[in-house]
Amino acid sequence: MGVNFDINRKLKVIRNEKITAAYIQQHYVEKHFPWISTVVKDGKLLGKGKIKPNGCKKEYEILVVYDINDILRKERIFVVNDSQIQFGKTPHLYPGNSLCLYYPKDLPQNLDLNFIDVIPWISEWLVMYELWKKYGIWLADEVKH
Repeated sequence: MGVNFDINRKLKVIRNEKITAAYIQQHYVEKHFPWISTVVKDGKLLGKGKIKPNGCKKEYEILVVYDINDILRKERIFVVNDSQIQFGKTPHLYPGNSLCLYYPKDLPQNLDLNFIDVIPWISEWLVMYELWKKYGIWLADEVKH
């Protein structure tokens, strides 16, 4: 006598849970960061907004992608209105020009960041970016990589 286990049903439940997670993140983003307009598409949270952090001279247009299925970094954050922000030329970027907001090895191994946890770090990155352009040195704590 074996256990009847429907793998397709189980996969559907897991997929629905991940889609639900994207909607939960969307709720918190809209509640706490109204400058970001969001939509959930294919289980990913997509957002766009404009921000001018205190200390910055310019307003930045931000594009965000949060994918709960990504094993390494669930969030990808891009500045879309500054062509000078380029991987290899600007510090603290990943290939593809997404912002490096933290060093993953500095976080506890089992910590699962929510998207709203990293949103404030966008402002810090932008302030450090403008200071880097002015002084030629990244003034925040950093790990060379």
